[in-house]
Amino acid sequence: MATLREDIKEQAKEMKDRPFKEKFEYFWEYYKFLALGIIVGIVIIVAVIRSILSYRDYTISIIMVNPDTSVSEDLVPEWESDLAEIFQINTRKEKVNIDTSIQVGNGTQQQIEYAGLQKLVAFFTSRSADILISNTPLFEEYSQNGNLGDLRNYYSEEELEALSDIIYYTDGATFDEYRDISNLNAKEDQEKYIIDHRDPSSMKDPIPTGFYITSSSALGKTGVYDYLSAFEAFQGHEQEAVIGIPIVVNDTDKAKTAIDYFLK
Repeated sequence: MATLREDIKEQAKEMKDRPFKEKFEYFWEYYKFLALGIIVGIVIIVAVIRSILSYRDYTISIIMVNPDTSVSEDLVPEWESDLAEIFQINTRKEKVNIDTSIQVGNGTQQQIEYAGLQKLVAFFTSRSADILISNTPLFEEYSQNGNLGDLRNYYSEEELEALSDIIYYTDGATFDEYRDISNLNAKEDQEKYIIDHRDPSSMKDPIPTGFYITSSSALGKTGVYDYLSAFEAFQGHEQEAVIGIPIVVNDTDKAKTAIDYFLK
């Protein structure tokens, strides 16, 4: 009885003078799974090597939702460079990450919005969100859902007093009611919550969760959120941009420093 090795040698001898097409068909019929396994293995190895070689830990991760991308995409390298210099990091090993790709609400196409929301979930569940900047509808949603931290946990009374004119408040007394709202863009839902988020005296349980991005601030001067004035008001007020610290923040001091950079 011939051995497997002898069978292979005999088959190879028979295929030696056959046309290329027949040789390929023969090879594919008998060895396609082995070949696919090798290809997949090579792809995985290359991906792992590239990931190792290009990996740079984030010294801070900033999520900027709904900016005017035509403006922000040109400014991101400058922001990242400035913050890298402020933090004095080795950019070969670490980096400042600023994501401006997420678009939610204000007429965003459903597929793009869904992808953006999934990305936000990934940022928060992986604890890779140190700063959130967004327009007021999404910022309020994340404030009410407990994803944004109480600024009193990060700032002293003196620090907050110095920034009192730009503090964004959410009403902790409406947390349970807020969860029942299915669509914050719906007029009937907005009418239930006409709130001045600058006025804590108008709330039962005011919680400071962010700072308004004013037109005189460094970020405001870039105009990345100027377009918001063209959209419908939210909770009785014109939409604005707000910056805050997620509860999953990794380094509070770095987050505060970055906020100072954008608000200066």
